[in-house]
Amino acid sequence: MKNLLTFSFAFYVLSFQFAIAMGEPPPLAVTTPPAVEFVREFGLPGSGDRQFYYPHDIDVGLKGNLETGLGNVFVTDTGNNRIQRLDEEGKFVDQFGGFGSQSGKLNAPVGIAVDFNYRIYVSEKDNDRIQLFDIRGNYITDVATDEIKYKTINDPAGLDVDVLGNLYIADTGNDRLLLYNDKGEFLKDVGGFGYGLGFFDNPSDIAVDINRYIYVADTSNNRIQKLDINYLPLSAFGRIGDGEGEFYMPLGVAVDDKFIYVSDTGNNRIQIFNVNGDFLLAFGEKGSAPGEFNGPSGICLGSKAGQLFVVDTGNHRVQELRVNH
Repeated sequence: MKNLLTFSFAFYVLSFQFAIAMGEPPPLAVTTPPAVEFVREFGLPGSGDRQFYYPHDIDVGLKGNLETGLGNVFVTDTGNNRIQRLDEEGKFVDQFGGFGSQSGKLNAPVGIAVDFNYRIYVSEKDNDRIQLFDIRGNYITDVATDEIKYKTINDPAGLDVDVLGNLYIADTGNDRLLLYNDKGEFLKDVGGFGYGLGFFDNPSDIAVDINRYIYVADTSNNRIQKLDINYLPLSAFGRIGDGEGEFYMPLGVAVDDKFIYVSDTGNNRIQIFNVNGDFLLAFGEKGSAPGEFNGPSGICLGSKAGQLFVVDTGNHRVQELRVNH
């Protein structure tokens, strides 16, 4: 049934892309800012259940059953070298990992992505690898182990999976993106160091929308880049600063059919843009109170409309927000 659902969803996406190619315009970009409100927080500094030590990234299972848990939240608990799994209320469910370099162990896990078959990809900064786990946290295999253009993967960070099951990797240390299919076979590398469109400086996160457009947190260039389904650059927005639409070392990006959400890490806030990259809203400031941030990093959408999760790294917690439009 899962494979049928995935196929149907992918067919819908490809049909939508074909309609665009035939001249039907995509939906108009939102021009009015949404309203954002704090919902709750979960997590405390520590190494126990539901405690974190400098967590970095987050992803949510958007489909599920009794085993997979609809809306379960998966967090890279980086300083504790583990993945924690919480339910949609933020209650502890399970964990896996532990420090090491053996298969199934983790050393500075940074990025995470859950695919439609509830396999879990985890990137490790200090082991320079991507591991694939099943829903219970059992090790399956390593991914992206091959050498691409004389370079092996270096300090990998953000991950995402598109509607066809392809895996996108921010190969941060090599200033490029890597693309693999759902069988772990290499498909494409994109980018390289630079400042022009299509080039990157420490890309840290990736988000792929329903139409397979790619959004990249181009961290040290202080911008977000958008690429098309052929991996060609379309546009970029942002520059260094603390004004509206400006960034200081953005580490996270998420996207839906209306908005682009960015963790503006160095400015301790979240910014929201429409799909054209036009600034709509900034939310948060430095602090530890509800709705305040200390170095926010990973960001993702939840299973409910308007649900947004932000990893508040320096405060060792996750905050849930509601975006109303």
